[in-house]
Amino acid sequence: MHQHHPHHLPRLHSSSSSSEAVDMDPRVWGRLPQPLVDRVLACLPTPSFLRLRAACRRFCNLIYSSPFLHSHLLLSPHLPFFAFAVPSAGYLLLLDPTRQAPSWSSLPLPLPAPGAAQASFSPAAASAGLLAFLSDASGHKTLLLANPITRLFAPLPLCPTARLSPTVGLAAGPTSFIAVIAGDDLVSPFAVKNISADTFVADAASVPPSGFWAPSSLLPRLSSLDPRAGMAFASGRFYCMSSSPFMVLVFDVAANVWSKVQPPMRRFLRSPALVELGGGREREARVALVSAVEKSRLSVPRSVRVWTLRGGQGAAGGSGGGGGAWTEVARMPPDVHVQFAAAEGGRGFECAAHGDFVVLAPRGAASPVLVFDSRHDEWRWAPPCPYPYVGGIAVGGAGFRVFAYEPRLATPAIGLLDATAPAAFLHGMQA
Repeated sequence: MHQHHPHHLPRLHSSSSSSEAVDMDPRVWGRLPQPLVDRVLACLPTPSFLRLRAACRRFCNLIYSSPFLHSHLLLSPHLPFFAFAVPSAGYLLLLDPTRQAPSWSSLPLPLPAPGAAQASFSPAAASAGLLAFLSDASGHKTLLLANPITRLFAPLPLCPTARLSPTVGLAAGPTSFIAVIAGDDLVSPFAVKNISADTFVADAASVPPSGFWAPSSLLPRLSSLDPRAGMAFASGRFYCMSSSPFMVLVFDVAANVWSKVQPPMRRFLRSPALVELGGGREREARVALVSAVEKSRLSVPRSVRVWTLRGGQGAAGGSGGGGGAWTEVARMPPDVHVQFAAAEGGRGFECAAHGDFVVLAPRGAASPVLVFDSRHDEWRWAPPCPYPYVGGIAVGGAGFRVFAYEPRLATPAIGLLDATAPAAFLHGMQA
């Protein structure tokens, strides 16, 4: 067995809680029926349950119980966390934005340290408790799905199209997932073009349930994708940003067709990001655009704005720019923008949304992280992270990514693939 505790989530909650510990009467607790105890445990948030596992062997072994995992998936509260990932760091930095003072924690990654005998992988996407890691080597890419909590991972079959640095999208549900790898086609050993996208679909109700690569789809002409920008998913469609000029690309999974939607104020956008706003277990996610706006006219001051998209099917074939209506739903207050612009310094920022929360992280050494609560229209700064990479999120601004991530015990979709955790990968993990 691996020497490190596989479920250690240090400092996920602040130790300065004002609530006092309450001793439970063992005469009551010890006589509760075991199914009732399991039901109570299944309602706990994932971090709370992982800490409680140390109480006894039976609690520890519940993570291997399929009925308990199913109950936990249905009953445990949704946690709209954010994961900050730095290539080769060996761990994730998690931000909990739900508190008035957002809190940080650290979570080891289930990937090996790169070496001569092992391929290196970089984080590329996240959905429903799963992280997707893409192989760094050019050619036919390998995409790994991983649950950092249970340390299970599963590779997809090799991508059918050779690529250099493609853009990745992931949408996972309880019994299915869809992965898209788009752009940067290697047309020769020395040239790349944004020509096509490959889509992998796995569904417990399909044949085979382990999934398959669908026929490649053609990207709209003159597409220019940024792999750091990633993709957003809503209502059966993936959305990603194309630059020069800015345009929103829309991929209808069922039709296997790409189209275009024109973004608002596209000539004045800087560092735009498409995110999934809202959503969760009871609400449908909306596609939102978060971007800095810079216009020389004094009547349009510099700002950071948030728009949501209605419709958004786009113009088939990629020649048009209609198909959806954008509505501005938020604008960064001027005093907050002054601080944000000073921290960002024109270098751009990483952005992700989870539930009602949006995080904006300037690309720079020791840059602060800004949290926007869209439901209450509140902007607040996260405290400095006590771990080495955020607050320094990236030492020298070196390539960090931020994802919407929910720590989950159960991620059934990964079971559609051959999910394993061989010793070679375990030995490469860092505490």
